[in-house]
Amino acid sequence: MYAIRSIVAALVLICPLLAFAQTQEKPGKISGKIINELKKPVEYATVTLLRKDSTVANGGLTDESGSFSIEQTGTGDFLLRVSGIGFTTRTVNNISITPAALEKKMGTIEVASSSRSLKQVEVTAERAMIEMTAEKKVFNVEKNITSSGGSAADVLQNVPSLTIDADGDVLLRGKETTLLIDGKPATLLAGDIATALQSLPGASIQSVEVITNPSAKYDAQGMSGIINIITKKDKKMGFNGSVTAGAGTHDKYNGGINLNLKNDKWNIFLNSNFRSNRNYQRNTTNRINIDSTYFNTFEDNIREFGGFFNTIGAEYSIDQKNTVTLTQNLNRMRWGGHGTSEFNKFEQPIQIRSFEQVGGPFSTSTSLDYKHKFAKPAQELTTNVTYAQMWVTRTQTYHTTSFDSNGSELPTVFQNAPGQGGNRSLNAQADFTTPFLTKTGRLDAGLKTQLFWFYSDNDPKIDTLDDGKDQQTDSLLLNNYDYTQHVHAAYGSFSDQHKNWSYNAGLRLEYATYEGTSLALKGNKFTNDYLGLFPSAFVSYKLPKEQAVNLSYTRRTNRPGFMQLMPYVDISNPQDTSMGNPELIPEFIHNTELSYNRQIKGGHSLMASVYYQYTQNLIERVRTFYEDNGTSFSQPQNLNHGTTYGLELTGRTQILPIWDLTANANFFRNEVSGTNVDNSGYSWFAKMNTNLRLPAGFALQVNGNYEAPKVGVQGIQQEVYWLDIALRKNLLNNRATLVLNVSDILNTRKYTTVYDQGTFRQDVYRDKETRIGNVTFTYRFGKSEQKAPAGGRRGKNNAPVPQKDRNNLKTDDNSEQAGF
Repeated sequence: MYAIRSIVAALVLICPLLAFAQTQEKPGKISGKIINELKKPVEYATVTLLRKDSTVANGGLTDESGSFSIEQTGTGDFLLRVSGIGFTTRTVNNISITPAALEKKMGTIEVASSSRSLKQVEVTAERAMIEMTAEKKVFNVEKNITSSGGSAADVLQNVPSLTIDADGDVLLRGKETTLLIDGKPATLLAGDIATALQSLPGASIQSVEVITNPSAKYDAQGMSGIINIITKKDKKMGFNGSVTAGAGTHDKYNGGINLNLKNDKWNIFLNSNFRSNRNYQRNTTNRINIDSTYFNTFEDNIREFGGFFNTIGAEYSIDQKNTVTLTQNLNRMRWGGHGTSEFNKFEQPIQIRSFEQVGGPFSTSTSLDYKHKFAKPAQELTTNVTYAQMWVTRTQTYHTTSFDSNGSELPTVFQNAPGQGGNRSLNAQADFTTPFLTKTGRLDAGLKTQLFWFYSDNDPKIDTLDDGKDQQTDSLLLNNYDYTQHVHAAYGSFSDQHKNWSYNAGLRLEYATYEGTSLALKGNKFTNDYLGLFPSAFVSYKLPKEQAVNLSYTRRTNRPGFMQLMPYVDISNPQDTSMGNPELIPEFIHNTELSYNRQIKGGHSLMASVYYQYTQNLIERVRTFYEDNGTSFSQPQNLNHGTTYGLELTGRTQILPIWDLTANANFFRNEVSGTNVDNSGYSWFAKMNTNLRLPAGFALQVNGNYEAPKVGVQGIQQEVYWLDIALRKNLLNNRATLVLNVSDILNTRKYTTVYDQGTFRQDVYRDKETRIGNVTFTYRFGKSEQKAPAGGRRGKNNAPVPQKDRNNLKTDDNSEQAGF
């Protein structure tokens, strides 16, 4: 206990003390108890006392027994509003506190779960696909059946504000972002996140959180915000589970099993998924010089992604105040492929190269979480320690045949680059939350340490005669690079509300150090370190009729990743080679956002955001073009600065009780400035999702995407659009579902980038297999042992539901039902 008190005291001292004036005490007191449909107390619900004009008189939180007490109410006529996560907001009218009766006892107030509405024995209301708050957007993956059977990249592509570019990178509002898995760094993805997301099954994901302007509580890392992938961990009482199996066109298969066993003390869960996927990738590069010299490259490749992904864990409730969770991940991914590329000049072949690649990472992580709730309501301490390790083995072989000016074939060059690499990471943090200064005030404070160790080495050989007799070290493919990165942080933030105003102010202190060594570059060392302050500020004003306006500012950083730093030359395309840059330094970003949010009766909602972002040391991939031989070389570089500003609109409407539509549109302007680069332009992208519940347990879903032409650092990406469609049928009394879906049904998701440099024009066309059909079957089993309210379940006209029908009643938030 002394250790806990010491930790708490240290965390609290991180934040500056905030002075406040004591208001003159007013008479009056109101008390009561909040319970749910199961007659159980509702902990930490927000209870707000409102005057008749809707201004806030006072408020508080319920304790562990569901009880609340609000003092200094004053006299007059009031409303009592009870709100919180997981239940519908309830308002109690006509409460009077008079000089003759200064204390009002409300007794027991029951609130209804927001996740279900009972009619007969069917659940008729469900969690929406997209939930929007001032802090973040939550995309519930299980409601998106168009990506059923797909990868994590397919799931992210359908999330509002997100796009996946032609290289497979995840962009938030057109910018790079930080990817977390269950709130922790995505070190299990082996550095090559774009490839790993193609391997990770979408079925392992429960939801995706998009946080465009994170507070000081979150890591400062991330150019445009944070994407947090929440994996499936069921928490229903009793023994429950599901199995999934699916297949797609052209050798695509997936399967998975999810199990959980929970009682009052233990929750044991298992999530195991398998994915095997192969698709074609065909790229065409055309170059026309001002002197009519013509170069062309055509690549025809088969890429393979897949692997096994396993999570097993246990949560143990020591008592009502202490909980421990142990989680273990074991992943085995396979990345491979083969193909050929042809480099031509005036329709005559200059070079033909074939390649084969096989390998992939094995990764493991162990995570220990501890949560302690103090006797004081809403005061708690959480700690986490996570250790992760990853090993990668990969073999790459190239056969290159060249031709002289007369078209005669030269000796074939053989290159072989077996290699290995990996990383280790340690993440340790502690977070403390407590009511502070006022009845509605809250202090958050914490400490965090992240340690990363990366290494990569290979032994590449080149044989210019392809006979095994002339093998030499291939300096072009040499890749021996190690680096370490340590980040230490402390933060503090204070939040409160007054009447219709709420605010949050925080400050994060981070010290980061980086050191890399490259044997390929004669053992050169690359170092960088900084001590930075990252403030955050949020102000929100609540308007009548469920409206709110929010203003936020944050300062953030973006440290270059492993693939950006590694000085390895990619020669798979002989016309457009590339390499990492170990001399990169971090970016520093200022983000400002003003948003308006409105919830409208009938299931309608609207969020509009205006945002501005200024970036110092902007990192962008810059190409150098060689006119004499038609080739180019690209490498990430630090530019002077970049600016992005725009407008984002997200809305949901319930067109009919069985038909809803959600739309997202983002309009923005990018401005880039560097020593040899200066470019700017407007662009926009839009997403649409519509769901229609049909008779006989059928449901139809359509996703549409459009990306307008977009200005890059040097080129312009042409417009691209596509349409996904899915049909779902509920079977076996809603315990099973069968999903048929087709992605990119029109086969239009092809990317073209144009580089117009004045003396030449180069077009790059990327054609990846995107029109894919999938069939996926899911069966759910088990029973949630939740007790019914006194008097039993109620059905139509408030009649009791017969016992034989109660077992078919879905009561958990994650249940699949007839509709979305």
